[in-house]
Order: sequence, then C-alpha cells, then structure tokens
Amino acid sequence: MDEIKSFSLRDPFGDSLRRIGVIGCGLIGGSIALSLSKSGHQVFVVDLPQNEKKVLKQIPFAAFRKSPAELCSESPEIIFVCVPSDETIDIIREIAPEVSTGTIITDVAGVKLPVMEAARMSVPENVVFVGGHPMAGSEKSGVEAAQPFLFQNAVYVLSPLKEYPKKVVSPLIDVIQQLGARILFMDAVQHDKIAAATSHLPQLLAVELVNLINELSANDENFNTLAAGGFRDMTRIASSDFAVWKDILSSNRGNIREVLKAFVRRLSELNEALNEEEIEKVKREFETASFARTKIRKGGKGFLHPLYDLYVVVEDRVGVLREITSTLADAGINIKDIELLKVREGTGGMFRLSFDTEEILNRSARILEEQDFQILRKEFEG
Repeated sequence: MDEIKSFSLRDPFGDSLRRIGVIGCGLIGGSIALSLSKSGHQVFVVDLPQNEKKVLKQIPFAAFRKSPAELCSESPEIIFVCVPSDETIDIIREIAPEVSTGTIITDVAGVKLPVMEAARMSVPENVVFVGGHPMAGSEKSGVEAAQPFLFQNAVYVLSPLKEYPKKVVSPLIDVIQQLGARILFMDAVQHDKIAAATSHLPQLLAVELVNLINELSANDENFNTLAAGGFRDMTRIASSDFAVWKDILSSNRGNIREVLKAFVRRLSELNEALNEEEIEKVKREFETASFARTKIRKGGKGFLHPLYDLYVVVEDRVGVLREITSTLADAGINIKDIELLKVREGTGGMFRLSFDTEEILNRSARILEEQDFQILRKEFEG
C-alpha cells in the first residue's frame, strides 16, 4: 500500500488549466470546487437550483449549472461526483453515456466496491472511470463549510476501473496533487476492508461507548461527570450525523460485520483473562498495543481525522474567551473545537482548543504566547 511512484513524473501538460465539473457541493465537493477554481481552473458546479446563491457565494469563481446533463454539455475533462453513495451510482449511470471521449469520471464515496461495480456496468470504453476517496473531512457539513485547504497532506485513495495508460489518468493525478493530497492506489475490495476496521468499527464503538455511559448514568450521574476529559476525547466521533453514515454502514455491512465479530472475540478473550485473573495476558495485550501503535503513521490524515489540542490556562475574568478567539480569528486561524475543561471561581481555568494540523497548532501557540497566555500542548489522534 505504498504511495505510487510511477506517477511521480508530472504530465508535461500537468500545469495547464482544465475544465472541471463537480456534481454535489457539500463539504467535499464544495472544497474541491473552491480549491480548483481559486487555482484558475474553469470549474462548473451542479447542485440543487435552490442552492445556487449560497454555492456561488462560497465558490464565486465557479459557474453554476442546474443539472448533470447541462454540465456534460460543457465538455469538462474531469468530473467529480460528490454526492451520497446511492446517488453516486445513479449519477454515474446518467452521465457516462453523455460525456465526451476521454473524459475522466471520478467519485468520492466512502465505500468503493458498489460504485466500482456500477461503473463497470455503465461506463463505456471511451470514458475513463477512477474511483476516489479523499481522507479528509470536518465536523461541519454543507457548502458553507467548504475550504480550499481541506485536502492538504490528506491521503487520497484512487481505484481505477482498469489499467489505464499513465497519460490517460495523468490529468486527474495532477489535479489531485494540486489539491495538496497524497495519492494512494488501492483496489476497491482492499479499501472497503480497511475502512471497515479503521473507520466504520471505531465509529460504532464510539457510539456504543457513549450510549453505555448514558445508560449507566441513569442511576448515577457521576458516570457522566467522570466521563469528561479523556473519555470525551476518545468518543468525539460519536457526535457524527447518522445521515452521513447510513449509506456507508449499509453499503459495507459485510466487512463491518466481519471486523465486529473479530472485535467481539477479542473482548471475550479479555473478559476470560480477567475472570481467571490472568493479568499477565492482559499485560501482553497492553504491550502489544503500545508497540503496534508506534507503527501507525503520525501527522497526515487517514480514515479518522486527527485533531491537535492546545490547552490555554486563563484567568477568571470577563472577556478572556473572546480575547483568545478573536486573536486567532484575526490571524485567519480556524478553531475546530473548543471546550472549557476546568474552572475555579476567582482563580481561573483552562480551555482546550483543537486544530486541523500540527502546523496550525504551533502557529496558534506562538500567537497566544505573544499575548502572554500560558499554554500546554497535547496531540489527540481521533
């Protein structure tokens, strides 16, 4: 699963401006359109007609088209399909017969196999299809949350429908690199198995861990009180919108059930070890996990989006939070999450600020230190 080296040499026409189509202007589609239009590409976007004003407000350099058919008439070289998985398949079937010869169609669906199977049945020989999944996201959704740097240092998985010549797919390679992403080629089956274990299972575990504490807290509110801090950080993704997950869980249910079975087996073995007081076995589990975690790449973005935490020690005075947020806002820094961790009346407390990247965290720390704030750092890998 190494980054593909055969595409390290850029297409001699790779820096030319292209005609790009984006169907669906949510967070991902909107960010693709915003980034590429700012880079000078001619970008055509498709969304619901009632969304035209807010789409063009967020992506002012793009041209709005009311339907996929209208988009196809503009003869884009590359079309990004950025809608939910079930709609993705319908859109591919609709546009594949209508696009010009050599057009590259790609998608951003989080489960690849159903999309690839649909493309195999509906994409003609003269059209190129490359499945895609950018490893980037946000707790926010919709075109209003679109940002041009969303894909910086993100892994971007590509699954070509077949073995195309390099020159055929090089326009897509070039455009994705311009987004700031790192390309990883992977077949759909492998992608969906890995996603089930590293993204879909953790999402379900976070949901059920929070639900367990909620259930236990019915008889003792202290469960909620003591779940603050590490537990809350660990289960951050439990706040995800089910509307986003519905299609993913349905489309990849086979792989998810397999990893769930494997995880239940491990929990059962751990329960037995505790029952029989085999503490040495539990110790080995800790040691294995500690070593295994060192092999997981730090930095970058994977299936689960890491956040980088900064702790700001503050005085108990009016306006201190506004001072922090306005200072960072003036510097163009976006805070991804904020939480008051502790406060003691008359003495002060501490805020946790979360950022997208370590670079932004370090910049924020320098700015706040210049304003005489005391700071602590801690990286949390979601």
